[in-house]
Amino acid sequence: MTGDWTQRARAHQYKEAADFLDQMPCPVVSIPGNHDIPLYNFWKRMLQPLRNYNMFIRDKTLDSYEDSEVSVVGLRTATRFRTVEGRLLSRDITKAQNIFTEADSEKVRVLACHHPLYVPKMKSQIWPPFLANRLLDLKPHIVLSGHSHLNWVECVKDKDGHQIWHISAGSTTSNRLRGEVNSFHILDIDQGAVVVSTYFLGEEGFIVRPDASPQKIQIDYQNTRTNLK
Repeated sequence: MTGDWTQRARAHQYKEAADFLDQMPCPVVSIPGNHDIPLYNFWKRMLQPLRNYNMFIRDKTLDSYEDSEVSVVGLRTATRFRTVEGRLLSRDITKAQNIFTEADSEKVRVLACHHPLYVPKMKSQIWPPFLANRLLDLKPHIVLSGHSHLNWVECVKDKDGHQIWHISAGSTTSNRLRGEVNSFHILDIDQGAVVVSTYFLGEEGFIVRPDASPQKIQIDYQNTRTNLK
């Protein structure tokens, strides 16, 4: 869950989110979004920005996850000091680096952050830029993000030619649709092969539309192994 559990970080909204979370049949990696920090209450925003998130969500979720095929690291990019843009901290990148370094080189490396690292045709609004570049130097295979309310799957390459698949979640339950319908992605990972299926809301529920066939992702392990040496 790449953030924005709530609209205005109010306790009753978090209670509904926690009730939804209790129904999940699997571990959930979660990071807060910019809407999960109070906007209009200045003192709560400054002094207790994640009080309700910590109370309702944090103990039910994970910051990172690893199994035999994937290594997933969640990064908190939402900050009390910016209402829209995100920020990165050096200590979070060090944490991700340590997790990826200790993971088997054949595992799919996944970063999950609220703000996109890439936006089609432009850089994202994450500061500072040099830390965003340092994050990409960790050679993730997949970056999952939210924030934009738009769904897209895009392959980008870093300065070394390493392929990074950036997968942005659309609005699954929110009515902030930005011209799209509600949607979500499912990633099927099996022995390094990744298939991304996008489900769109229609009259009969969420379906994979004929005009949006599942995409097969080729994981770039070569640069990952080089990076680990």
